[in-house]
Formats: sequence, structure tokens, C-alpha cells
Amino acid sequence: MIELFNTSINIHSLKERDITIDDCLNELYRSTVVVKNLTQHDHIWYLTGYSRKGASKHVVFSDNEPNQNTIDTFERHYKKNRPLINESIWNGQPDGLACSISHFMKFIDNPKKLNLIIDIDQRVANTSDMIDSLLLLAEENNNSWMKVDSKGYWRNDSNVFPDRVYVGWMLYMPHILLPELIPEAAKIVPVFEGEKQKGTIVVSTEDVFDGNNKEHIGKANDIEIRLLDLGLLPLLTEL
Repeated sequence: MIELFNTSINIHSLKERDITIDDCLNELYRSTVVVKNLTQHDHIWYLTGYSRKGASKHVVFSDNEPNQNTIDTFERHYKKNRPLINESIWNGQPDGLACSISHFMKFIDNPKKLNLIIDIDQRVANTSDMIDSLLLLAEENNNSWMKVDSKGYWRNDSNVFPDRVYVGWMLYMPHILLPELIPEAAKIVPVFEGEKQKGTIVVSTEDVFDGNNKEHIGKANDIEIRLLDLGLLPLLTEL
């Protein structure tokens, strides 16, 4: 039986303009590239449904482009739920190999706000692959916070401040953070747009993070406390 490692990337982003169906499809496709890189495996992506059989009927992408059925489905949902665009796709695999990507807009009064969640059942191979994935996701998400969790760190309430952003394995923030300010971090990775730094990735452990490991939990907790002291751990309601 394959162990469930439950690796999750949770992105909160504020766009410069109202989010469109094309934006949603682009975010979903970019996320499939991230999943491919992290799992080192090609996936076929399907629209979700009310049963496993129903959720394995409609392929989302062909030749790196959304199928017409996908576009029609998203447009039909948009007409019903406008201005919200809430869509999910998955890879049709059993537990242990399953992956899903969800695009949520939760604020009807602010159609610029996005919450994107990438869930992967399996264990990611190494820390550098995850850093590369956050760098890819950050390319089109300028004003964003990205949290990486694995083995249930946040879901098990292991973070210090329940009402604030958690660190877990990694945290990308749209701020410049010097390494000497966070001595507890295993690594501080600057993120650039051209020659200008636009954000920072804070890494809590060099090893693949295990949310059940007390040492890993302690490292993430220490960074959360430090970031709060620096005024860089916002409330979830502020995202």
C-alpha cells in the first residue's frame, strides 16, 4: 500500500484585474506542470464529478490546450456563478497516487482574489524540486502568499497561530527578507523578476518536511514566531 504523504501547495493571490476563465485555465495548466515536475510522472487530467466513474469521463487538456468541452463547462458554470470561478481537476488515480488542483474565488465583492490549491498524495522527492515549483508558480503570481504543507502539519493544527499564515515546509511571501533576519530557517531563497527581487521563499527543513516529525514541527514553529515578531505573518483574513 502506498503511503499517503499529502503534499499541498496553497496559494493566495491578488491579481491586478478581475479573474477570467482564461486566467483560471492558465493557472490550472501551469499547476499541472508543477505536479508533473514534483511527481516525475505525466498525468491525464479530468473534470471532477459526483462519482469516480463520472469524474473520469472528460479530459481537461489535449496537446497542452484546454478541450472545447472544458471551456464550455467552465463558461456554463461562470454564467451561473459570476463573478466567481470555482473549478477543480484531478488525475483519476487511486489513493496514494491521486492529485488534484482547485481554483477558488471566495469573495464575490473582490473578483481579483484567488485561492489555488495543489494536492498530491505522494511524497515529493526532494527540497530543490519544491523550490523550483514555487519559483515557477511565482512567475505569474506577483502579489501572492504560497504555503507548502506535507504529512498534515496544518491539518493537524501543528502551526503556532491558528488564525495566521503557517510556514510548514516552505512559505513564499511577496517581501524581501534577508537571511540574517531568520536564523531559524534552513534556507532563504530570493525570488526575482528580471533584476528586481519581488519575494522570498523561506524553507524550514533541508529534508522533505514531515508534519508528524516533532523536530520538523519545531523548526516550522520557530520560524512562525520569528516572522510574527517581524510583522511578516499576516492573518488569514488579510490574504
